[in-house]
Amino acid sequence: MLQTVIIGAGVMGLSIARQLETTHRNVQIIDRSTPRMNASYAAGGMLGAQNEFFEDTSLYRLAMKSREMMPETAQALQRETGMDIEYQKYGLIKVASNLKDIPTLEKQLAFLQSHDHSIKALSSSEMTKRFPHLDLDQSAAFKIQDDGQINANIYTQALIQSVLKRPSVSLMTHTETYGILKENEGYTVQTSKGDIKADELIIAAGAWSGALLNHLDIQLPTHPVKGDVKLIASDYNGLKETIFNVNGCYIVPKKPNRFLIGATSEFDNWSTENNDDNIKWLDRESQRMIPELAHSHTIKSWTGIRPITPDEVPIMGTVRPNLYVTTGHYRNGILLSPIVGELMAKLIDGDTKAHATLAPFTP
Repeated sequence: MLQTVIIGAGVMGLSIARQLETTHRNVQIIDRSTPRMNASYAAGGMLGAQNEFFEDTSLYRLAMKSREMMPETAQALQRETGMDIEYQKYGLIKVASNLKDIPTLEKQLAFLQSHDHSIKALSSSEMTKRFPHLDLDQSAAFKIQDDGQINANIYTQALIQSVLKRPSVSLMTHTETYGILKENEGYTVQTSKGDIKADELIIAAGAWSGALLNHLDIQLPTHPVKGDVKLIASDYNGLKETIFNVNGCYIVPKKPNRFLIGATSEFDNWSTENNDDNIKWLDRESQRMIPELAHSHTIKSWTGIRPITPDEVPIMGTVRPNLYVTTGHYRNGILLSPIVGELMAKLIDGDTKAHATLAPFTP
């Protein structure tokens, strides 16, 4: 039996473990489980396959395929675990609330409409109805019909329950990785719970992936991006769509009567503490768009550390023989996890089609 080790129990590592063939391998997932730092738990859960892109790229096409996979993934996870990840498809409204951001919005709209004629700019009357406090001369918006969302926290928990039901898969939490050594055809992972031998090693540790590969003298151009997020309760019931501002502030309606508001972006910041000014910015920007949210109370605030690369393109594929990595998904980890889990699992098993699909993202 092959001994396969996955470092990282976020949505990427779990999705790979869920798709890997286990008839000829034992799969061991190890995770440090550092509170408030796992991007998977902190995520808004948006499936913004069209929200994030301005041109037709390999990543855009991968995102679109992964969005198509999420309804089936949600159904499968409910069958396997009994957990509802709260998949919703009410669409997403992209808004520019400042005059300087309107050209960016219009550029994106032109690209998206060339591929999807269902995407429409909001008319003046629609703008007034949705954003009554925005100046129509200095703002604009369009609606993406097919972008949706899930509950990222429940999704991560469901993936854990799913993989643990699979033969030969185990999960070690609260396990710090101190080093990685190359030994013969495999690797030794030095952890706080002892050494673990790996015939195959998969690094899926988000923003920490680069530091782990440094142990093997491999340089990976990834950086952390800290994000502040908050969850509020409100009686406001006039919003089903996700709202995403060009400036980065988003509002994601959650069940029941909850709104997840995010997210700031501080590059090269590993802090796990909320910044008061950032939280005030989230309040100010979200309430500019939906003033009714001022009448709410905060359930909790937290942070997440997201991995990014200099060109914002993820790094996924084979680093060396029997050594694989997937990281750098920034704000699209939840969205991309179904397709990445499938492709990486197939790649590890030698599938040439998966290798070709992942070629634009190779380390």
